[in-house]
Amino acid sequence: MISPESPVVILGAGAIGCYLGAQWAAAGVPVTLLGRDRLLSLNDTGFAVEGGPDFTGAELARNPKVTTEPAVLANAGLIVLTVKSTALDAAVSQISTFSASHTPVLCLLNGIAPVRRLAAALPEREISAGMVPFNVVWRNASTLRRSSVGEVILERSPATRALSAAIGGSGISLSDDIRAVQYGKLLLNLNNPVNALSGKSLYHQLRERPYRLVYAAALQEALDVYEGAQIAHAKSGPLPANRIVQMLRAPDWLFNTVALRLQKLDPQSQTSMAQDLAAGKPTEIDTINGEIVDLATATGQIAPVNTKLVELVKSASAGGQKTYTGAELHRAVLSTP
Repeated sequence: MISPESPVVILGAGAIGCYLGAQWAAAGVPVTLLGRDRLLSLNDTGFAVEGGPDFTGAELARNPKVTTEPAVLANAGLIVLTVKSTALDAAVSQISTFSASHTPVLCLLNGIAPVRRLAAALPEREISAGMVPFNVVWRNASTLRRSSVGEVILERSPATRALSAAIGGSGISLSDDIRAVQYGKLLLNLNNPVNALSGKSLYHQLRERPYRLVYAAALQEALDVYEGAQIAHAKSGPLPANRIVQMLRAPDWLFNTVALRLQKLDPQSQTSMAQDLAAGKPTEIDTINGEIVDLATATGQIAPVNTKLVELVKSASAGGQKTYTGAELHRAVLSTP
């Protein structure tokens, strides 16, 4: 039960976690953000949110609370997990060590595998999945900007029904088929390595057709793998996935004047994979494109495009070529040896 004594604790509060915490706190939900030391100053300054609901720093200064102490998990009414998949094992350890065994967990991580891993590691708990379709970036130390569109979708469960009721239903919807929603979101995430290897913002990467053709090939390959594996997927974004493939292949003048405008992207935003690769941090490539490769292997199929993207990101992480022009990436991924 969510209450002032048993708040929602957002574990791994980065940009997405802080944004959601701000949104929910503004709706009157008690929220504690469990993150890194650099967030502690927000207890004094509060923070502003742009590009979504019109919050102000003054309104957010009182709530949510920010802490670095995992002991706050002991009183959590709901744990919302927003770490990256590369930090999942550490998060599970914190949950197991500090929280009550009955505390439900809402997993908002990218990909399909993290929820399976979480359920296997914490079998006694109610584990719900969710999907966040938009990007959030830090404008400065105390300002968050939502840089794309979409609505948060959560698996329908006792915990998420309680959260939705506490929020007033604003900004989220509940689904009885979250697996299809997750597989739909995974299709959008397949562009992450393309963006990372381009070295450009998402907006400027998508403006160049050679990059889009690589993403289109990865997306079409994933759709073929889904069909072979009999995997259903929900639409995630303004268009069905097969239409997205068509639009990605369109000439620049058409894509940039029609499709790109629908996304309402911040011109400076990058995917988290691009940020991680540039910073020398582990990426989520195995959780995203690697999921397509694993699914293809498990069902007797092949996924050469996604396999190549996985290889290129891992090579870049190991000190190899980190950025590619559109022509270079197109040649590296799609040219037949």
